[in-house]
Amino acid sequence: MDSHSDLPSLRATVRLAGPNKAKLSPVQVFDVKFYPYTLPGVDPVFAVCAGASIVVYRCVLEKDRTVEVLHWTQNELARTSEGNTVDHNVNSLAWSQAENGDPLLCVAGDVSNQIKVFNIANKILAATLIGHGDPINDLAVSPIDPTILASCSADHSVRLWSLDPVHKAQPLAAICYGQGHRDQILTLKFHRKGRFILSAGMDTKVIMWAVPEDLKLHAGTDKPVNIHYPHFSTTEVHTDFVDCVEWYNDLIFSHACREAKIILWKIDSFSSDNASIPDAPVRTSAAITSTTPVTVPAYSSSTTLSAWGGRFQRLLQFSLPDTSSFYIRFNLFHELGRHPVLAAGNEKSKVFFWDLQRLENAGTGEDTSQAGKAVLSGLPRHVREGSVSSNASSAVSTTSGTTKGAKKKAKERLRDRGIADPFTSIKAHKIIEIPKYAAFTFRQFSWSRDGQWCVGVGDHGLINVFHRWENGVPPVKAEAQVVLPMR
Repeated sequence: MDSHSDLPSLRATVRLAGPNKAKLSPVQVFDVKFYPYTLPGVDPVFAVCAGASIVVYRCVLEKDRTVEVLHWTQNELARTSEGNTVDHNVNSLAWSQAENGDPLLCVAGDVSNQIKVFNIANKILAATLIGHGDPINDLAVSPIDPTILASCSADHSVRLWSLDPVHKAQPLAAICYGQGHRDQILTLKFHRKGRFILSAGMDTKVIMWAVPEDLKLHAGTDKPVNIHYPHFSTTEVHTDFVDCVEWYNDLIFSHACREAKIILWKIDSFSSDNASIPDAPVRTSAAITSTTPVTVPAYSSSTTLSAWGGRFQRLLQFSLPDTSSFYIRFNLFHELGRHPVLAAGNEKSKVFFWDLQRLENAGTGEDTSQAGKAVLSGLPRHVREGSVSSNASSAVSTTSGTTKGAKKKAKERLRDRGIADPFTSIKAHKIIEIPKYAAFTFRQFSWSRDGQWCVGVGDHGLINVFHRWENGVPPVKAEAQVVLPMR
């Protein structure tokens, strides 16, 4: 019987042909998303956006094929203000579901700055959302309400939309803008409980916004909620463009270009289990002209501001070399009773998989290559439970002023086990290099809901399909419910 600890292997590479089939396509595939509402036992479906094309595939476990095309849409041409005709190249996808169960695919990223919502069952354009002033860089649908869509843009704003047909005339419900981002927002992600959104971008900020409880009351009106202040903001986790964020319960995974790592960290004292949410913090102005004495909190001089009063704690980092460009995304498989697995790719045609359950089993001791044996005491509580304090440092490591020898030595500080040091990169448990093609960049990954399939997309129109568990999905382990964080 297949094991929960099995990691995927490459099953097929699908190439979207360019003008000349003998050459690699110049088209970049920027996004891939599995349909998240698939019922157990049904073949999973995923969509990709490649240039002006939106393609929907079904995974099939057959001897001579791996995927079949269900739907292929070629986006129309658009005309710029100068009168030039350009392709509607798209970069972002998000699945939703209509009230009658029809699959809806939200698509954005082209020069129109619009979000288009397609009904895949009827093959019609169901809605067009207009409001952003610049190109859209990412989309996300609420995990608790498929009618709530979030988008982020080069216009520095996050917008929340209603996909409910009753709000079709005025779908905008909220705008997160003001004391937030100062540059393009590249990525955003809903918390699993739907109450919070992470966003990050070119200003190196990672920001958390609280979703208003009365959000739906503002949809369908001409008065969307204006959210000026985020509940958390920091520029101390990363030093470059932050192009991917992901929740892991109340913990956060994030990646920035040119840093060669993915970081796992937590916001001090934050717990999504708390029924009440504190007010968003307001930074004390640095320019005070009054002669009246004021008390400035000690943390106000920091570039981190939190509604929960503290800063953040860095927990782990994962080695991801050769990621100098931005818009390189990772994805986390995280379902109850199964091993959480992190998947990412780089610019050298390589895919990296980390089994987070193995890290828990490895313990908190030193690197076993040095210590001689594993310390099987489990993940530290502050890593397992996002609401518990830890002693991990929240400082950002720096290599400024180091010699070449020191840099080389630091670069070699990778480990397979032992997770006590948040500044030592953890090597992937499995690395796959895609054969036959020249080095290309992976842009995005997505997991099927059951964890059996993983798809990675990127340059040259390449869609790489990974698979595990040839004998079917293993049954859920009862004891795993105690060990693994619940989704």
